[in-house]
Amino acid sequence: MHSGSRVRVLRVELWGWLGGLALVLASCANPVAPSGGPRDDTPPTVLGTQPMRDTVNVSTDTEALRIEFSEYIERTTLPGALSVTPTFEQRPPVEWSGRTAEIEFPSPLRDSTTYIFTIDTNLSDARGVSLNSPLTVAFSTGPRINRGQIEGQVVGARTGAAKPQVDVYAYALAPGATEPPRPLPDRPSYRTQTSEEGTFAFDYMREGRYYVLALRDNNRNRQPDASEPAAVPPRPALQADSGAAPVPVPWLLAARDTTPPQPQQVRAVSRQRIRVNFNEPVQLQRRTAADWALRDSTTGAQVAVRGVHGALDRPSAVVVRTAPMAERGHRLALRRGVVTDTLGQPLAPDTVRFRAAARDDTSQTRFRRFLPADLAQDSTGAHPLLPGVRPAVRFNQAPDSTVLRAGIQARDTAGAPRDFSLLSEDGTAYRLRFDPPLAPGEFVDVTVDGEAVARPDTTYRRRFRRVTRRALGALEGRIRVADTLRRGPARPQRDSASRPASPAAPRATRPPDTTAAVGRRDLLLPSGPVAVELTAEASSLPVPPRRVTTPPGSTFVFDELPDGQYRFRAYLDRNGNGRWDAGRLQPYVPAEPVTWRREPVQARPRWTTELPTPLRIPRLVPGPSRPAPDTTRAPPAAPR
Repeated sequence: MHSGSRVRVLRVELWGWLGGLALVLASCANPVAPSGGPRDDTPPTVLGTQPMRDTVNVSTDTEALRIEFSEYIERTTLPGALSVTPTFEQRPPVEWSGRTAEIEFPSPLRDSTTYIFTIDTNLSDARGVSLNSPLTVAFSTGPRINRGQIEGQVVGARTGAAKPQVDVYAYALAPGATEPPRPLPDRPSYRTQTSEEGTFAFDYMREGRYYVLALRDNNRNRQPDASEPAAVPPRPALQADSGAAPVPVPWLLAARDTTPPQPQQVRAVSRQRIRVNFNEPVQLQRRTAADWALRDSTTGAQVAVRGVHGALDRPSAVVVRTAPMAERGHRLALRRGVVTDTLGQPLAPDTVRFRAAARDDTSQTRFRRFLPADLAQDSTGAHPLLPGVRPAVRFNQAPDSTVLRAGIQARDTAGAPRDFSLLSEDGTAYRLRFDPPLAPGEFVDVTVDGEAVARPDTTYRRRFRRVTRRALGALEGRIRVADTLRRGPARPQRDSASRPASPAAPRATRPPDTTAAVGRRDLLLPSGPVAVELTAEASSLPVPPRRVTTPPGSTFVFDELPDGQYRFRAYLDRNGNGRWDAGRLQPYVPAEPVTWRREPVQARPRWTTELPTPLRIPRLVPGPSRPAPDTTRAPPAAPR
């Protein structure tokens, strides 16, 4: 072989060898999970740590915590999932070697301090499988490791379903404090996260009292923002003790809306029409012209308001119809409570300004639909109406009085007219209230004349029939308010195989938590009536949500229900405002106690079905206190 050819062959072999070596080195530097085989749905676990879990007298010169996982981890998920208590001034850097993470300490450890490293459920393995519940590693730089514990559960306030992956923050209270600090500190004393079952557990806490807040911390700032669902604790101060039983009342996660609706924009649709847009869906409370004051900004002259109605298909807007406005600036005074948000927060007084449009209003009133809109025809060709449900007609805008007077008619099957009046909340949907009311089994034909709604040669007609009571049933149950003690039996001993035991200083026996915070702020609130809510899960006819109010310990009944499956929720309406209140974070107000029936109940025609068990509302009350000394007897004589 020619010498040049041999040189070229050697170069090719050398480059191939170097390329293979590079691939090997790269695979060692960035390990990945092997491919092939059945899908791995098992979350990663911790095989071991250095220093070991529960170790005491760890040197303050220790530079890092090494954690060996059971499988390869998606490395980018660890920094965001890691929290350290007490915190370092700087975020601890993480180095990797295979399946082992080394969390480096940016500063020396404090003496006689329990360090807690929590890895929440945002951590995932190389296949994207996340933790089911947080992992905790703790050690102490002193001879004793903290053993304080607080456990609880976070559930949804609407259904009672467990809420996983919710952040839970514990804020240490000053000695003797019974209320959380205002404002809350920038960082909590301890942090953990709920499991798939919605449960959480703080371990290794310094014994003392804490304000424990559950939060869907979407922006990760560890602060409860107005837009984030949060759960008020069942009591403002909870004691962290060794072997403490879980708090028997759940934290109720709910979205909070403590701010009133605010006008965002006023748009002049025409010379006779403006649309006021709000920052959230609103409900129109007052529609009279006197409640909506409109003036010309130049002359100060008042402009007549002809009508107000909700904007169809736009729940966050209100339409104001006016007399013709000049093409210049105007101001609209919004009075308190003319609209509310969906939670009842009233609009604060405000004034909005706009410039009127030059074009005339050419919009016409149009018929949209009959209501209820989701009623199918029965065997008679009519649309069945449940007792108490009134037929209605909806227009695209508030119609003139002539449309309402001449455009809507109601007749019986013989063609005789039926007397009725019209009721409307939003100005576009009008319910027919018959006088006398429709009898069970009675038919009525409701028509809308197309001439009145710009549809000549068109008549809109629908036949309704009041459902007979033979097709309806009832559900009956009892409601109880049960006092629940905070403290209960000590929780079972932990598996020593999963968490090695460590020597600890002996503990003094601590009496139950009966300090001032227990039973003051929350129990001073009145008990109030019980509100029971019913919602249809599946029914032969559409059933809107229903609500009854009854005293605790009494019987409740929902009657006139079509065949179907129904769910129940009940709460203690402490303030008597007719709706469930989620409480306040600061100043602290507890959420109203609530309960749910997990399984639906079947309603059958011509039957009254009793709920198999009463609805039980748990209410957190103080635990038993130590008996007071008997002052009626003389003290025993001193021994001689």
